[in-house]
Amino acid sequence: MHSTPIQLNASSRGARERPAAILFDMDGLLIDSERVALASLDVAARELNLHFPHQIAQRLIGLGRDNGSKVIREAFGASFPLEEFWRVWSKDYLARVDEGVPAKAAVAETLEHLVQLNLPIAVATSTETPWAKKKLLKAGIHHYFDHIVGRDLVANGKPSPDLYIEAAHRVGVGATACWAFEDSLPGITAARGAGARTHWVPDVAVIEDAHLPHDVERVDSIGRIREWIV
Repeated sequence: MHSTPIQLNASSRGARERPAAILFDMDGLLIDSERVALASLDVAARELNLHFPHQIAQRLIGLGRDNGSKVIREAFGASFPLEEFWRVWSKDYLARVDEGVPAKAAVAETLEHLVQLNLPIAVATSTETPWAKKKLLKAGIHHYFDHIVGRDLVANGKPSPDLYIEAAHRVGVGATACWAFEDSLPGITAARGAGARTHWVPDVAVIEDAHLPHDVERVDSIGRIREWIV
């Protein structure tokens, strides 16, 4: 079932029940890294003389390399130089990440607020755990999280719910008692599939309202958490 995302306002804040924990995606939500990934995709396409349509690039947002490879194979067929593409993309992307990717607006303040309230918080990301930790460390927000759960720690990546189920488990609660925040459709699908109360914070991923799972709430910033939990 799909519906128009719920638009939150002042009247909706008072009805909120405090979550047992909050689970965050990372890329495009906590740090401004999806633009970096797309820039590296352009570099790989140019170097390998490939035509990579924008709509295919959009479909990769939120996915790990395994499910991203499936999208590419479906779009371009078996002749696409997949391993070479990922090699060039990774070299450029990891060099950019090594320089540091900044935290997005209101993120540090929101995480500090949650820590002060002793509310468990974790990351559920399609990035491999060591690189996720490095990104968050360079962004200056690594220390806020009780757990960082990357793609390598679960059997199935987004849009499967495994990452959110595992992140909730590691903070000692059930996913249905958590709030989740995401910027991509695969991530939203994963969080909603785990049963978490799911919020969409738009970034570069284009998502049509008709494609959103039922009851997903659209918010302009994760900074809204500071209004809901005091």
